[in-house]
Amino acid sequence: MFVANRINLGEKRLALSIETEDLQKKKEELENEFQSLTEKEKTLKENVKTLEVNVAIQKLEEKIKVKREAVEKLESKKGDLEKELNEPETSKIAEEQEPEVTEEVVEEEQKTDLVVTVAPVEGEESAQLQEQRKEEEKKKRRFF
Repeated sequence: MFVANRINLGEKRLALSIETEDLQKKKEELENEFQSLTEKEKTLKENVKTLEVNVAIQKLEEKIKVKREAVEKLESKKGDLEKELNEPETSKIAEEQEPEVTEEVVEEEQKTDLVVTVAPVEGEESAQLQEQRKEEEKKKRRFF
């Protein structure tokens, strides 16, 4: 019996050392997997931060684009209104000058018994203004 106990005891020790080795191997594998997951997590966090910044940049660029378009429209409207504001002054100046010319022509024509009245043609004037506006719009569009 003593011999049998020794054999059982030796087998148990051998089984325990094999089991301990297996457990050590499993522990090493799990530690390696944990380290790998930790590195992957770190990399993913960095990628997420980068993507968040890129998304924020993209949103800001879109806001800037919309704001620029709004500013361009306002500048265009301002220019149109300023031109419109200046047009009456130009036409008033032309009207003030025209009667003098008309009176002089009438006086000269009365001498020869002919009366000629000079008046601005409204269609030509507005057509010229429209052409100028179209050209300015084309220039603005080419700029952007």
